[in-house]
Amino acid sequence: MPSGTQPKGRIKTRLRNGGKNLLLVFLSLVLALGLVEIALRIYNPLGFSIKGYKIILPYNKNEVIHHSSWSKLDKNVYLHRNSLGFRGDEPPRDWDRYLSIVAVGGSTTICFELADDKTWVHVLGEKLKNNFSRVWINNAGLAGHSTFGHIILMENFLVKLRPKVVIFLVGVNDTGLVEHGNDVDTSIHQGLRWDSFRSLERLTAALADHSEVAAAILNLKRYFSPKVTWAPPQREIDLKTEPTVEMSEKTKAALKRDFQAKYLKPYETRLRTLVRISKENHILPVLMTQPALYGHCRDDVTGVDLSRIKIMEGINSGFYWDILEILNGGAREVAQEEKVLLIDLAREVPKSSKYYYDLMHYDNVGAEKVGSIVYRHLYPYLAQKFPGYVLAASGRAGTN
Repeated sequence: MPSGTQPKGRIKTRLRNGGKNLLLVFLSLVLALGLVEIALRIYNPLGFSIKGYKIILPYNKNEVIHHSSWSKLDKNVYLHRNSLGFRGDEPPRDWDRYLSIVAVGGSTTICFELADDKTWVHVLGEKLKNNFSRVWINNAGLAGHSTFGHIILMENFLVKLRPKVVIFLVGVNDTGLVEHGNDVDTSIHQGLRWDSFRSLERLTAALADHSEVAAAILNLKRYFSPKVTWAPPQREIDLKTEPTVEMSEKTKAALKRDFQAKYLKPYETRLRTLVRISKENHILPVLMTQPALYGHCRDDVTGVDLSRIKIMEGINSGFYWDILEILNGGAREVAQEEKVLLIDLAREVPKSSKYYYDLMHYDNVGAEKVGSIVYRHLYPYLAQKFPGYVLAASGRAGTN
């Protein structure tokens, strides 16, 4: 037999054994993925609020947040999500007889680090109960969600629930700029704002609608390689020790022009979509601009220049406020055109660190302040729109 040759029978046997091994590996992988899928369906510890292009709400969930090293928040915070997946009371059985209100937004709405009874939504609800009969208010905020997610939340959940009023606190999660060379896709059915929309991701997202494993893979990919590059960290900060960044006027002007040209019109379109969905489903929409601690002034508590704080490499907080104000201006414009109430928190919440535990999120005092400002504008508006719910002590007799 020539050197280097093998009998055909031996070659066939090796090929057959190799095929069996590959089949065994494949079947083992399928079995392992099947077991993981079953386990994740029974209990998913990852806690993501997105599955593919759908929003997953945390129904009947209790959490405890510990702030052992924080100075401005309660040491232990208890959070409860009701059967809707929102913060607040269960929906009443005689639903149609209630003045039902839902607040929609990101982390500055959900107020994750604050107790259930200290969020601005709760503060607002307690104040409204002094003026209206049968008030029901829930907090449907979802941390990290932008107007992309708010539209999906409206379409998937709130048009079915059909509250009488929806309040939208919007803006900050739409300021995120994507990596160079990738534009924000404004199609609401292609996912939330941080999706890259490549073919493989679209395929994974489609599978994720039906598979917990695919959903976990996609969400972990989004988490570890997000497209959004501007996002201040949610942590308690000390303004006096925060690093600072200087930006040239030329750089700021160029970046602002680019941002406004690319992102303002799509943002306004999404706001109009939220208003349209609300009105088509007989829901009264209210828009609110996004306040923040940073801006072009000094903090009245620490004396720190709030415009120079570092947000990310090469970007300071004064410029970040300019970007946010572009979107706030868009909300003002849409509210005027669509003839809906605008509560301009961006101009009314004082820029003082006594109201914030970081550059964006309210502490207990700040949530009380925000709730009071919203109430001051919302009470007379709701009294006009829903006079039948106004208590006699508020100037009119309720008839509902």
